[in-house]
Amino acid sequence: MNIFKKIFFVDFIKGLSLTFKYNVSKSFTLRYPDEEKWIPYQRFRGLHTLNRDAQGRELCVACELCAKACPTQCITVIPMEDDRGIGIADRIAKVYKIDLVRCMFCGLCEDACPTTAVRMGRDYELACFTLECGVADKQKLLAPQEIPVEFEGGYVVKARLERNKEGIKIKPDLSKRKRWW
Repeated sequence: MNIFKKIFFVDFIKGLSLTFKYNVSKSFTLRYPDEEKWIPYQRFRGLHTLNRDAQGRELCVACELCAKACPTQCITVIPMEDDRGIGIADRIAKVYKIDLVRCMFCGLCEDACPTTAVRMGRDYELACFTLECGVADKQKLLAPQEIPVEFEGGYVVKARLERNKEGIKIKPDLSKRKRWW
């Protein structure tokens, strides 16, 4: 049997048949970032977000459990007393920073949070030119997200490229969508 395979090049023919099969199949090209953008599923672990309740108060109580649960120690939380009433408790985070360069995006901070203040978002475009933009501070994390939480995901949507002083940003149009596969 082994001599038969060597004489008739059976393994070589199997390899070529696989190559030819891919050559005649339909290819899939995503026109990212000029025309299309993929919206990840709800369970995707992208850039972190700090959330607010329905009244607009910050959910973070500065308990520092997320910082303690982080295996890379990339989260910095400095608590302060809340005398303005912007938080749900009498304590809020004065400083909340995540070093995205060190972060593994493992989701342990999300699991440790008792108030669901820290969540993993859907933003996956995190490339930057300096190390300063690799640090997400409280203002950046509290900013509203482009993609609503209830949006299902797994779609390719129309998008447009916008240039500003901070760099290039891709704005998705969530009304026109098609399935990924």
